[in-house]
Amino acid sequence: MRLQARTFQRKDLPVRRWMALTAALALLVAMGAAQARPSKKADGPSPGGISSDNVEWLSHIPLIPSATGGRVVGDYFYVNDQNKITIMDISDPLNPAITGVLPMPQEAIFSREDLDTNGKIMVVPDTVRGVLHVVDVEDKTNPTIIAELPGGAAHTVSCILDCKWAYGSEGSIIDLRDPTNPEMMEEQWGDGMPTTSGHDVNEVKIGSGIVLTSTQPMMLLDARKDPRHPKLLATGSNEDFRFIHSSTWPQGGKDKILLAGGETNFKPRCNETNGAFMTWDASDWKKTHTFTMIDEYRMINGTYTDGNPAVNGVGCSSHWLEASPKFKNGGIVAAAFFEHGTRFIDISSKGKIEEIGYFMPHAGSTGAVYWITKDILYAVDYSRGIDILRFTGKQ
Repeated sequence: MRLQARTFQRKDLPVRRWMALTAALALLVAMGAAQARPSKKADGPSPGGISSDNVEWLSHIPLIPSATGGRVVGDYFYVNDQNKITIMDISDPLNPAITGVLPMPQEAIFSREDLDTNGKIMVVPDTVRGVLHVVDVEDKTNPTIIAELPGGAAHTVSCILDCKWAYGSEGSIIDLRDPTNPEMMEEQWGDGMPTTSGHDVNEVKIGSGIVLTSTQPMMLLDARKDPRHPKLLATGSNEDFRFIHSSTWPQGGKDKILLAGGETNFKPRCNETNGAFMTWDASDWKKTHTFTMIDEYRMINGTYTDGNPAVNGVGCSSHWLEASPKFKNGGIVAAAFFEHGTRFIDISSKGKIEEIGYFMPHAGSTGAVYWITKDILYAVDYSRGIDILRFTGKQ
């Protein structure tokens, strides 16, 4: 059975345009909210938000409102909001410069989160029109749509094998060897596979053809020889069959720890069923062909001034996450948690999880965070745009 026919129909996808009202409500009720656990040492409020003493808010880029996701390739950051794609020169990460803008059809909600590009072409799904846009981004001052593929849209579409192919989150396979004439294949990457839901796929190393799926169960696929018929290498599943939103494998798939996040939304209060940040054992997958969950971590509500909002608008979910460039069999991970902002999580060599820092923006809802250098990050926010942060903690 094809993956698309079996795809889990999510009823809890986030509506992300009413964040300011939620933050204001949180402030009103904060005094009556109970603190559930000791907080990290706070550094106090800044013009950008509230942070722990090992996270510094540096500046804010308001020109990209409703920002949903991006991609770092070389000295450029490609970021999208709900009506355009923006290319930024980040060779000076504290002073990024916009080099090019491409207006795109607006998506009011569920916009293209996991933007993907190899720096030459970009794949941009448009779920409103049901098409996949192929964009030439080689000229950073003049990004241009060079093709549209009807029926090629999905919640996320990811480059495979240096953007010669693309995989859609629901199972589609697209031939991009001629990017001006993309072709939808009859096959799907989930054909004959054990998974029943899909939100994202990504190569563990750019251009490698080894693909990790954010599905239940998660799957490791080998698309190197035949992208139309990838080979199943390993799986990882949860007993509760929870929804997997995103997953990544540090060190290009060489690390012994794999990272994943879940998503549950429309829940104003955090509890034990909210989407969790997770670590998985990937140390012996070649022998066992399995990944096993080690630890999980969920958000709580608090008093706002302790770094935890009293209530949530979108929810307490773990969203997009990224390991530090210095991550090696443990280390620091930056993860986006909507109204909880950016959380800095220390992963031990055994995969155990400990939150060690945070930045919670004023009237914000953070959807993704990207390491630009070993200590500078861009937090992409559905309400605010982009916040530039510095992590000063030990790595």
